[in-house]
Formats: sequence, C-alpha cells, structure tokens
Amino acid sequence: MTSAFAHLMNVVFRLMPQDEPGQSHDYVAERQRNDRKPPRPPRGVVVEQIDLNGLGGERVTKPGNHHGWVLYIHGGGFTVGSARERREICQYIADRFGYNCVSCNYRLAPEHLWPSQVDDAFAAWKGLLALGVDPSEVILAGESAGGTLALSLALLLKQRGMAQPKGIVALSASVTQAEVLASHRANADTDYMLRHAVEQGQLRLVYGKHRDDRAFLRDPIVSPLYGDYAGLPPVFLSASDTEALLDDSRELHQRLCDAGHPCAIDIQHGCCHAFQVFTRMPEARAALAAAFAFMDGGGR
Repeated sequence: MTSAFAHLMNVVFRLMPQDEPGQSHDYVAERQRNDRKPPRPPRGVVVEQIDLNGLGGERVTKPGNHHGWVLYIHGGGFTVGSARERREICQYIADRFGYNCVSCNYRLAPEHLWPSQVDDAFAAWKGLLALGVDPSEVILAGESAGGTLALSLALLLKQRGMAQPKGIVALSASVTQAEVLASHRANADTDYMLRHAVEQGQLRLVYGKHRDDRAFLRDPIVSPLYGDYAGLPPVFLSASDTEALLDDSRELHQRLCDAGHPCAIDIQHGCCHAFQVFTRMPEARAALAAAFAFMDGGGR
C-alpha cells in the first residue's frame, strides 16, 4: 500500500510546470529553485563543508559511528543537484545506520560534458582516501544519475587497477543509455518527475556529440549495465515499480544474479523517481534500511 507521503510527492511532481514543446530548459534557474534551505541535522549529527581534491562537498558525522563511510553522489540528470541538496539523506544515514557520510559536488551539464562528471567522482574518491579513509570501509552510494556514477566509478576503479569500496548502493539509477527498456515507455505516464525523458533520450544531453553513438553509449563507464562486475563489491539496487527507470535496476540485478555476483534489489510501490532521498517517506526508510542491512550482512 502506497503511503500518504508517497502519494503527496506524486501530486507535487504531477502538478509541477513543464517546459513547452521546443522550449530550452533553464538549468540555471532550476538549480536556483532547488537550492532551498536544507533540513536541520538530527541531534548529535554534525555537518561540515570540506574540500575533496578541489571539489566542494560536505562531511556529515555523528559521534559513535563506527561502521565506515558513505561517499554519496547526488543525482539530477547530470544537470542539477548538489551535496547541499542531498544533505537530508546523508544526515539520515549518519543518524540511523552508523556510517559517516561525505557528499560531493561535480561539474554539471550542459556547461560541462562527459566525462567531467565521472572524472569528478573519481577525484572525490581520491580526496576521501587522502583524508585517511580505507577503501574497504567506504560504500559508494547515490540516487538517479548519482547512482549511475557510483556504479561507473567502481567500474573505473577496476579498469585502473585500484582498490574497490565495501559496497555500492544505486538508488533509482540509470544503467543504460544505449537502449530503451520496457519501463522507459510503460511507466512514463506514472513517473511524474522523468515522464518521457528517458524514453526520448533526454538524459543523453551530457554526452554531447556522442549522444547518438551507440558504441560509445555501450561503454560500461557510460552505461554500467554492460560492465563486468567480477572483482567488484556487493551491489544493492532500489527502485519504484512506477518509475521509468524501474527496468534499469531489474535488468542489472538479473545480470548480476546470472553472473553469481552478490547483489540484492528492493522494489517499492507507487513512489516517485528517486524517492529514497525523501527520508520522511516510509518507503524511502524501508529501502534504505534494506540497503544497509544488506551491506552490514556482507552482501548476503
């Protein structure tokens, strides 16, 4: 049964004004609208501004946390979002699950095209390790495009022969830019945030001149669905059954299962895309609880 909060968020996104056909989207204005005052931290949780290898970011900690660290990468279609905007979920993780969080900013499209985003995620990873954090104590996590970047970063670390994190938590991630999956069309009318954007390839804006190059789009760093996960840590996937990117999580989960890779998936009902960041929503809390139970159980 869908919670009242989930219903409310669907209404909010359904009523949100949309660009007129042919109208160019004003990403700067959207970023300014989204830059609202973040929620106050729970008792005992401390938020600090930090530098991550030249990138802005936030460190969210709580005394007594001893399970490790989360490197959280925000979503926003590679065009909007910030560490500040994702403070709510980072505060919730630090307060509830015994992990401290570091969240990072990265360069955004259309001003900065791929691979700026994954390059910055890699820079943030190196910046976190420079603080003395052991890779084996870090969970890579993110929602939407941030979930994509969490997967891409782990595959990039493998490509470069570098140490892997403890685990990957990909929330409502986009895992393929090279093909249209069934839910991209089937759920376009129930995903009031993304609508037909996935089906129409609008998320490929970030790839510039390569946006229609299928060989490029099948590169595992671009589309983690096609990656070889041997040697990577456990992967937890989360989605809503009414969002356009539902099959991204399902398809990757099936491929990981077929390969015998440690993985788990949690599907909530009737929630908006990237619902996990709205931590007052019961479905978000359930998904995050499942994610950290899986990670703390060693990916089993």
